[in-house]
Amino acid sequence: MKIKLLISAIVLSFATSINGVVFAQTPTNTTAPASNTEDPEKINNIKKLLEITGSRNLFQKITSQLIGTMKTEYPDVPQKFWDSFIAELKPDDMINEIIPIYSKYYTNEEIKQIIQFYQTPVGKKTITILPQLSSESAAIGVRYGKEAAQRAIQKLEAEGYIRRQ
Repeated sequence: MKIKLLISAIVLSFATSINGVVFAQTPTNTTAPASNTEDPEKINNIKKLLEITGSRNLFQKITSQLIGTMKTEYPDVPQKFWDSFIAELKPDDMINEIIPIYSKYYTNEEIKQIIQFYQTPVGKKTITILPQLSSESAAIGVRYGKEAAQRAIQKLEAEGYIRRQ
């Protein structure tokens, strides 16, 4: 149970970090024609955007953190297993699955504009600090959620509702 929660948290962290970078400049038109999903130029531009924003590096960093945590949960597992498991994880496979999502919401022109933004000084700064912003914001969200749940439980118990065991 603990490991499933950890994996979910890491995946959520990764997803929000990748997607968060693009939110820095959200276009007003968020619907792209479906026919653009097969446009090779658009696909290459999305790959370029994901490369600029460090998606591959983030994937590798999160994978390393995940493996490190799993090793502490399973200390008797030999390194050979972890090496084999890591070899199965392919950043390109994940990126190829993300491309249609970007293609769905952005036109090729919008992708080009986002790339231009990330090549400016403020865009480069955004890429650099966004993982920390996401992490700190997520921590606040988790804390806020726990506090809200505790308040809800207190109110429910004050009104005579009993928690199932």
